[in-house]
Amino acid sequence: MRFEHWSPLHFTILLLTFFLSVCLPLYVRKFVSLKTRNYIGFSLGTILILNYVVYIIYRAEAGLWHWRYDLPMEFCNWSAIVTSLALFTRNRTLAELSYFWVMAGSFQGVLTPDLSVSFPHIYFFIFFIAHSGLVVSTLYAVFGLGLVPRKGAVIRSVLYSQVYVVVAMALDFLLDANYGYMRYKPSSDSALDFLGPWPIYILWMELLGILLFTLLYLPFWRRNKEN
Repeated sequence: MRFEHWSPLHFTILLLTFFLSVCLPLYVRKFVSLKTRNYIGFSLGTILILNYVVYIIYRAEAGLWHWRYDLPMEFCNWSAIVTSLALFTRNRTLAELSYFWVMAGSFQGVLTPDLSVSFPHIYFFIFFIAHSGLVVSTLYAVFGLGLVPRKGAVIRSVLYSQVYVVVAMALDFLLDANYGYMRYKPSSDSALDFLGPWPIYILWMELLGILLFTLLYLPFWRRNKEN
């Protein structure tokens, strides 16, 4: 059974994602020591990495693993790597990139999941740990660990994002794959449906990415302007 958008199950996941994203950073900043905060961050990063390992094992055991679909080349794979490294190292640049990538990109996977199975299939859990877990983890890095974006964060993140675009598109044409939806849109309904045909929708993705990065930076703009 395919996962249904805006079903009671979907709303439950959205509410749980929102609750953890807001309450966990607030709780740790008020009641938890810095050492414990760092330990929680390390645990979240480890969960993201282990979740991908479980995904590979699941695909291999089912005889489904294929280089066209299962290389760590989806945007969420890169987001998970960057987010985990930010949580492990508390590097501010990695945290900035994680924040913009996850909230502007991976968050769409929570809102409009491209998911052919539903609860209680194992891939249901893998998918939402990889997407809702990313949202919770990046907001924890920014607000729980205080790794907030600095001046110039938008420009830096836009430039780093082009590395993904170039690598994903090159591999897509080389391997006849579709990592990052650089060759065609997802089969389920998504925001890309409103952005025109290929390659126009890729240009729109770039422009919308810059706009979303800018909007996501606004909560930190006044603070950075005064410093």
